[in-house]
Amino acid sequence: GLSEAGINIQMITTSEIKISVLVSRPEAQTALRVIHEVFSLHQEPTDRPTFPATVSPEPRDPVDVVARLQGVGMEELTIDQITLDESQARVSIHNVPDAPGVAAKVFEDVAAAGIFVDMIVQSYGRDGLADLSFTVPKPTLQNSQQVADKLTSDFQCGPVTSSPDVCKLSVSGIGLRSHTGVAIRMFRSLAAADINIEMVNTSEVRVNVVVDGSKGLLALKCLQTAFEDVLR
Repeated sequence: GLSEAGINIQMITTSEIKISVLVSRPEAQTALRVIHEVFSLHQEPTDRPTFPATVSPEPRDPVDVVARLQGVGMEELTIDQITLDESQARVSIHNVPDAPGVAAKVFEDVAAAGIFVDMIVQSYGRDGLADLSFTVPKPTLQNSQQVADKLTSDFQCGPVTSSPDVCKLSVSGIGLRSHTGVAIRMFRSLAAADINIEMVNTSEVRVNVVVDGSKGLLALKCLQTAFEDVLR
């Protein structure tokens, strides 16, 4: 949708609950309108699920709920879980043209090859070029590399780099949006253990990092220690 409107995506990041892209401020309103039209957000959904009248949500103490929401501010941070995913590999295409339609073409070809993509991170472009990285299931790495190699030929860019064994660590909880300290804790604890971060993405409820697969368990222990005071 954005590429058809001639809008360039300057950065990309994904999470389990959303996909975020960065566009220039003058194009923001147009981009928002395009996305609304692509996903028909201006229309009432026709497949809205209905639930039997007998089904009711799990009862909660209203006082406890209100107190919890009121307490989620700048001073409160609660981490629900820290997880480790060892099933992924990473592919990076370097020096791709920073132009409308490039990201669409990349992931159209990836999808056409039947490859599932988890994390996507596109760097901010410089000198008209950017780096695009994504993670895929380990068994699909070879196929993903072949698709990436063809794309570098199409775009006259590259090289393609990859890692056959990476781990995704996720820190999930409440209060992450107002706490930049979450990422700082993660980065400092991993740096202290000499663990390099290959990819990062964030959302209001989760921060994900990708590290070398051989460092996954060590990284998990580091993060558990770093957040033990707010891990419930």
